[in-house]
Amino acid sequence: MISDINCRTIGKASGIDDAVYAHTDIGTAQKIISLARYLFCTDGQSLPGIAAWQYTHPLPYKEGISEDTYHRLFAEIGLDESLQQNFFRDRYEAVGASAGIAYDSTTYSTYSEDQNESRYGFNKAVDGLKTIKYLALYSLESRQPIAFTKQDGNLPDVVTVGNALQQLLSIGVKSAEVITENGYYSESNLSELFHRHFDFITLSKPNIKWIRPEIDCHASELERLSSVCPYDHKTHGITVMTMHKFTRVRERASKKSGLSRGDEETFSQRMYIHIFFNAERKVDEDHCFEKELLTLKGSIESGAAVSDFNDTAQKKIAKYLILRTWGSKTTVSFNEKACAAAKKYHGYFVLIASREKDTFEALRKYRKREHIEDYFRSSKQHADSMRVRVWDPDTLRGRMFVQFVALCYYEYLSEQVRQMKKTLGIPNGDPLHDLKKNLDLESKLKSWLDNTPLYLQMQWFDVIETVEISSALRTRRFSTEATLRDQLYFERLGVQST
Repeated sequence: MISDINCRTIGKASGIDDAVYAHTDIGTAQKIISLARYLFCTDGQSLPGIAAWQYTHPLPYKEGISEDTYHRLFAEIGLDESLQQNFFRDRYEAVGASAGIAYDSTTYSTYSEDQNESRYGFNKAVDGLKTIKYLALYSLESRQPIAFTKQDGNLPDVVTVGNALQQLLSIGVKSAEVITENGYYSESNLSELFHRHFDFITLSKPNIKWIRPEIDCHASELERLSSVCPYDHKTHGITVMTMHKFTRVRERASKKSGLSRGDEETFSQRMYIHIFFNAERKVDEDHCFEKELLTLKGSIESGAAVSDFNDTAQKKIAKYLILRTWGSKTTVSFNEKACAAAKKYHGYFVLIASREKDTFEALRKYRKREHIEDYFRSSKQHADSMRVRVWDPDTLRGRMFVQFVALCYYEYLSEQVRQMKKTLGIPNGDPLHDLKKNLDLESKLKSWLDNTPLYLQMQWFDVIETVEISSALRTRRFSTEATLRDQLYFERLGVQST
């Protein structure tokens, strides 16, 4: 089948299959790869479907995969930490990360009461279920996943950076630029990054106590034309270099400093504070802020008690609203001073960097971090990860590993298609290539790729091979432009389609 040829070619070219075979026995490796190919080729259909699918799609594991087979496999993989970490190490060596490693988290919902790490807390699906937190390391240069781990669903992001750094060290990453979203900027995290000798770029809130003075001091500089971002004219930015003092608890005693294990030590580090302002962003943030307070005001004046609101809303009521009660009637006015103080920093956002001193290069690198959000969406939409479908932690870890291998396939092919599209329909100076008929065919392929999601591309070629059609129809089809387009697709991917 063409889809199977695709999988085998992708697994070989990317090094994914070799990395699996290198770190476990051949039977286990074949099962992992077979399940990963199924998830990849079916766009993440639930695993019971492999029982029928494997009859029409040859897989590395020839003995046949049943539900019992993959449940036993998941339990075995979940306990095999060596396989997982060695696979992550091979992925890092294969994809590199010189342009930065994004680190972020998402949540997976579960009905299980036996998952020790499932907790009620922030749930990105907003479905009211317990969650398990999934954290990933992702190469921004190659757009490939490197490693993952899972943690308790109620752990805040701010306490997870130390674990991420430990995982980076364990898979052989001695230095890298770690790029994180808002939520990881605490001074203890920055201290840990410096201590481990990792460079970083992280988003920070503009109103934290040691950043506010820098904004107040340099805000006027953002009005200069020289502060306009060259690739985003709506955003202005400047950079301030500062020395910041950190405190950390020693993990080991030091004769040189005379400090014992558990003692606090202080050290100073140079950092670059990249301050940005976007006027449209300020308008939007002002509007959201005012709308929320007006809604709270209206609810209270209509008879709602403050205790009826959640903790976040109650804090905002206490800070920004003034309540007066006359008999049974409550009137509400605004604490204008507090409101003005809150709106003062609307429109601003701040990046803190350890090494990158160029304002707009730091912004460019940070914006590439959004690719890890695409990866999380892929994991839920294309690898059957929206729900946790197993009942104990070790089995879940094994299932996540198989899904991770499938996502490595998916992200690898996605990047190959992205790179292919950059050259299609564009003359390159080669007279044979630049013939009008060739450029027209490439333009047709590019249009098809632009309008066909990856999983539909896989299904298109699968249907061609598996549906019986008459010889006459086959002959007519294979003389059409669509067939030439298909052949060009495989040629550009380096796949033999015959």
